[in-house]
Amino acid sequence: MDAGTNRIEHGWQSVRRARLSARTPRYLATALLLVFLALGVRACFWPAQTSPATTAPAPSADEPSKSFALQFARAYLTYDADRPGDRAQALAPFLGGQLDPDAGFSPAHGSQEVLWTEVASDQRALAGGRVITVAAGVSTQRLPLYLAVSVRHDDGAPLQLVGYPALIGAPAIASPAAPPSRDPVTDPALSEVVERVLRNYLAGAAPDLKADLAGAAQITLPTAQLHLEEVEQLVWLDGPNSGAVLATLTATDARGATYALSYELGITARERPYVEFIETVPTDT
Repeated sequence: MDAGTNRIEHGWQSVRRARLSARTPRYLATALLLVFLALGVRACFWPAQTSPATTAPAPSADEPSKSFALQFARAYLTYDADRPGDRAQALAPFLGGQLDPDAGFSPAHGSQEVLWTEVASDQRALAGGRVITVAAGVSTQRLPLYLAVSVRHDDGAPLQLVGYPALIGAPAIASPAAPPSRDPVTDPALSEVVERVLRNYLAGAAPDLKADLAGAAQITLPTAQLHLEEVEQLVWLDGPNSGAVLATLTATDARGATYALSYELGITARERPYVEFIETVPTDT
């Protein structure tokens, strides 16, 4: 190839590069336009799915606040009038120097022990923090005492007792919700299966029990063995053939004690009835 031919080829390559360079912005603009058009079509026909709004859980006292209230209530309600210093020493870690050393309660005489404590209710305090009501059994009376303890626990801050506690009445208990409809079980085959299952379940007879369980049934046997005396009532929960029955029965233990017990059973029907669960599913939380 002679020098002239090389010059022609190099010249042609230079012209082609120049044309490509000149057209590049137009190519990019066209590509961007196509992308925006595609996004617009997608938005029209497949709008973005908005995630459902989640309901924030109801606020409640954290575990340190509950523990603080329980320990304070025990120290507050325990006393020996002949040894006031012991009670003041027990209360000191909770008061923070803002309240009287006796937390506002000065026993005149006698003594009192706290037998047990538990959190009875927990609600927002208008003064800040949470009002944690502690139920306490004490040695001086039959009925429990209810002590409302206001506790504040801000992020990154230590626990704080908000003012003096209050002796109050027991928290109100809501009226029970209406139970689901209950229709008597009229199928003799189902009644027979339920009675047999409960008899084997209470006796801890796993091999016999397995014959009446559905394939996916999850059952753990009770640790106390009982003898089934009678299934006194067997009803459908929430309508006939709903898949769940309630059995009320009487049973006895080896010492002759008598129990009245109720069990919910999941029922599935194939060629005959089978039981899917008894009262609870062990793996559910």
